[in-house]
Amino acid sequence: MTHNLVESMTLRVPSRRLRLCVAAFLWLVGAAATQAQPEATVTDTSSSLHPTAVQDSCAPVSPLRVDWIGERIDFHVAFGIVPAGKARLEVLDTVRVNGQLALHALSTARSAKSFDLVFKVRDSIETWFDADSVYALRFRKRLREGPYRDEKVVEFVLADSLVRWQDDGRDKPPLVVEPRVQDVLSAGYRARLLPMAVGDTFAIRTHDVNKTYDLMVIVHARETVETLAGVYDCFKVEPVLRSGGLFKKEKGARVFVWVTADERRIPVQMQSKVSFGTITAVMESYRSPSSQR
Repeated sequence: MTHNLVESMTLRVPSRRLRLCVAAFLWLVGAAATQAQPEATVTDTSSSLHPTAVQDSCAPVSPLRVDWIGERIDFHVAFGIVPAGKARLEVLDTVRVNGQLALHALSTARSAKSFDLVFKVRDSIETWFDADSVYALRFRKRLREGPYRDEKVVEFVLADSLVRWQDDGRDKPPLVVEPRVQDVLSAGYRARLLPMAVGDTFAIRTHDVNKTYDLMVIVHARETVETLAGVYDCFKVEPVLRSGGLFKKEKGARVFVWVTADERRIPVQMQSKVSFGTITAVMESYRSPSSQR
């Protein structure tokens, strides 16, 4: 739905790895994109896959996804058994982006006060995606992780198949992009619309600021998950990059997301396993869209 916190409270972990873990719990399904960035834009690799092995997720969906408005999911985040912070994923409202009706979703993460002394996190990631087909229209991320600072804004100019983007307020050269791709946060919402069965693999074409790749969603199992908000029947899925005909991920880093097996596909738990430990985000509260109507 991802960048995505201590050695025990005294042991220092390299900042690059910390950013990977922060992204993992923040971006949820879309987090795999930050676990193994391709070196360059990835071309279409679908022809190298058996046609029954990977399902295309780019077909239009209907009806309008306004039934997400008002949904809010709060997560408790821990590094091992150590409480590390909180994360929130919510759909705020509808707006017009270049004349198109769009949903505005926001993901935030902040470290706990006790954890701020070790590694302070104040992150926000936003997406504005088409209310019908759920493709990306605008994307913004603002990362504040220890001394690390990063802010990027991306505008998808569909009429010209271009991406216009800024890096820390500076305009960058526009990029050619395939029409109707996802950003790393809207990809999580797109995945929630997919019919799922154990053994399925889906390809979601995703653009992350200045590169495009296939984000593969692998459905591994069906499991019962106990969260702070209740017990849920879930699919266990893994988002993985696919580059050059091979599945690719950073060595030692994996991300698993548990989404409810009902039509809502609510992400209730996320776990990122890396070489130095495990980051877990567990849902502690859920506000349904209907509560806002």
